Order: sequence, then C-alpha cells, then structure tokens
Amino acid sequence: MKQLKPLIIAASVFFVSCSEKTKNQDTQLESPNKMTLLESQNYEENGFPDFGYMVSPEEYNEKYSDQPIFRLKADFPTEMPTDMPAFLDIDFKKEPLKYIEAVRDYGFEGNTEEWNPYKNKVRNWYHIPWLHPSVEGEGAYPPNGGTEGFHGLIKEAPLGPYQLGPGLKGVEGDYSVYAITLINDKAGYAMGRMWKDPENPNLKTLDKRYKDGGFPVGTVFVKLLFTDAPKGTDFVDYLVNPLTWKAYITENFWKSSKRVVSDVHLLQMDISVRDQRADRSPSNPEGTGWVFGTFCYNGKLNKKNKLMNLVPVGLMWGNDPKNRINKTSPYPPIKTEVNKDLKETVIFESPNLPPQHLGWNGRLDGPADLNTVSCMSCHNAAEYPAVTSLVPPNAAPDGGKTPPEGGGNDEWMKWFQNIECGTSMNQTVYSTDFSFQVAIALQNFFTAKEAAEKGSFSSEYKAIPVAIRRGDIAPNK
Repeated sequence: MKQLKPLIIAASVFFVSCSEKTKNQDTQLESPNKMTLLESQNYEENGFPDFGYMVSPEEYNEKYSDQPIFRLKADFPTEMPTDMPAFLDIDFKKEPLKYIEAVRDYGFEGNTEEWNPYKNKVRNWYHIPWLHPSVEGEGAYPPNGGTEGFHGLIKEAPLGPYQLGPGLKGVEGDYSVYAITLINDKAGYAMGRMWKDPENPNLKTLDKRYKDGGFPVGTVFVKLLFTDAPKGTDFVDYLVNPLTWKAYITENFWKSSKRVVSDVHLLQMDISVRDQRADRSPSNPEGTGWVFGTFCYNGKLNKKNKLMNLVPVGLMWGNDPKNRINKTSPYPPIKTEVNKDLKETVIFESPNLPPQHLGWNGRLDGPADLNTVSCMSCHNAAEYPAVTSLVPPNAAPDGGKTPPEGGGNDEWMKWFQNIECGTSMNQTVYSTDFSFQVAIALQNFFTAKEAAEKGSFSSEYKAIPVAIRRGDIAPNK
C-alpha cells in the first residue's frame, strides 16, 4: 500500500514538510521545529499521525507555546503482559463502590492532570491510533470531528439544552463533548496485534470467532470527557473550580466547521474493564465479560488534585434485558432517580453526586450521555464495518418529558440484550469488542486507504453500512 504513507502524513497538521518557506526563515524558532521533529519521530516509530486539527506552528509559537502538543503513544507491547490489575481481587457485585474507586486509583496512579502517558513512571498507558481524521460524507458523525493537537481530544457528542441542569439553556448548534482515552498494557497488546502492520490492520483481532479474539482479561479503558459548556449566562453549579484545558475545537457541535482555541472543562470519566468474573458461563449464562463505570465532576468538592473531584455515578455489567419498563428521567436533572429493580446496574447515592438523568429506566449513563440508552447498550453495537445504529429507533431526541416511542418493544430490546465480549450484534461483520473508538479508527483508516488506492473493499459489502451516530434528530441541529 505504497500510496497510503504520504496520505497518512498529510492527514496530520504538523507534517514533516511543513513548507520550505517556514523551514528557511532566519527567524525560525525552536518550538515549531520541535513540533515537526516530534511528528516525524512519532510517525517513523509508530506509523501513525498524532492528530488531525491544530493551529499553525507560527500561531502556536506566538500565542500558545505554554500549552502541550499532543503526541500519540502507540509503542504497544509485543508480548502479553503478565501482571493483572490488583483491583481484580475486589468483587464488583459485592463491593461495587470499592471496585470502581480502585479502578479510578489504578488509572490515576502516575498520571497527572495533563493526562500524558509519556510522563507516567508507574505503568504504561497507550492511545488508540487513527482517530485523527474526521469522518467524511453526508451524515458524517460527529460532524467535523477528529482529534485536536493540544491534548488529542476527539469530538464525541452534543450537549443539549438543560442536559446538565436547569442553568444550561444551551447555544445554537449545541455545546460539544470532547474526549481522550488511555488504554492499559493489556489493551495495548491487543492494539499491537491489530496494528502490527500499520498499513494493514488485522480485523480479526477483537472478534472471538477467531484465535485469541477479543481484548484480554485485565484490559482497562479510562476516558476523560470535557465540554465547552457553560458559556455566557449559562451556568452549571457543579462545574465550578473546573479542571480546564485549552483545545482546538469547533465553535459548536452541529453547525460550525470553524475551529477555534477554546477552554474545555472536565465533565465526566468513563471506565471499562475486561473482568473474567463477568464472563459468560453456566452459572452466568448472560455474562458480557465487561464492567462499565462512570464518574461525574463536582467542583464543589474543590480538591487539590482536581481529578479527585470526579464522583462515582455507578457501575454496570449487563443491560438487564428482562426489564422492559419504558421510563426516562427528563431534562433538566433535578434529582437522581435510582431504580432498585435493576440487577446489573448499581448507582452510588451520595450527597457529593450532582443530580443525574441516568439512562433508560435508570440504567447507568453519564451526564454527557443520552437519557434513553445506557453505557453498555451503546457499546453493544461496536463493530466494523458499522452496520448497526449506535442507538435504537427513537432514542433521539432525548431529554423529553415522555419516554421514547417503542421503548421496551422487541426491536428496542435488541440494544439491551447482553452481548458477549468479542461478539458483534450483526454476525456478518467484525466485532470491535465493545470499543467504539476502535470501530471509528478502522472506519477512518479504510476511508483513507480507499481514497488513496481509488478502490473499494469486499468488507464494505457484508451488510448495509450505518453511520456511527447517536441519532438524526436534534433541536439545535
């Protein structure tokens, strides 16, 4: 695939050959030169671009030289790591709060508020490659996405009016949510297998129908989610004392393709763990193999380490597929309504937890998520090529006073079944084992490869593709 390498390099902003004019300027300063050297080094070492969108080197040096430049970490281990996370000694069903706090501590140990795995001296963390470009074409989601160059944040979702509370009236085009994920060495090993040849990813890596398919037990994902809300007179009382980053983002989620340097504030943290005790077995016939957790930022706690202002929301290890009650908590969230009937979700009621809208009939969801789904129901649909909608019919628009039409019927419940790890909802395509970021990365890669080689791939014809999106209807779209 000789044509792909130039295309990959061009996809990143600070590619090696910036411009001869820039290189030859007598006044060339050190910072832009360092950036281009880093880009060259990282591509040569890992075969992947670092990011897709960034201010020019000149503007960076003039205005933002005190800010970081994101560098993808993809030096994945080539042998399966042997050490297991210590928190796997904790029973997530009997002691769920202790479990989720231990996962948090595992993720935070050695990481600072910069969230830079190169600076972690305790354990190795990595990034998922090929998130740098934006999905192209009609109905592309997220619109004008792709990672930015300060922190590697990827555009992820809109925030609608009142979604975070009564003080968030919203903006035209909606506020945005941007995210950055770190994966541990176990997950890194799987990514190393998938991307061993950076120009020919192995699609079988995460599908259990194939040898050693799926993320290994002990895999950990930790994702930080930031938002550009609130602005102007809008107010979210728990986003005081924020953990704030500079980011190169679009002016709003739906309507603007223009990128600007803006402040974004930590809103949420998601964790997911490949835990053997959640596996499918005779004693656990609907096991998923995964445990998901969510945190919400509460700046009122005003802790010195602002990452510790993240308050546990809940933990889930299944979708409670037998519970078909069609109920949602409308926006704005005023009080967290906990559904005690759920068997595979636990919500941590605490005075430190800001009011949550949660997911469909009280299933686990974070403040940035739709109130009509759940953490696990969305990740059920992680696959390549994407032929299954991220959410069930009528899940969007969300936040209304009435529950979604059709909620709980047979079609709706396809998204709330308990899918086994390494399994796709549609058996004609490859599983990406509950990881949507891997699914997006593969979609990005093959879109670029198709453009470079001016051809198509048979995998595209396995089933009718569906855009990876949270719904087509949005009041501010």
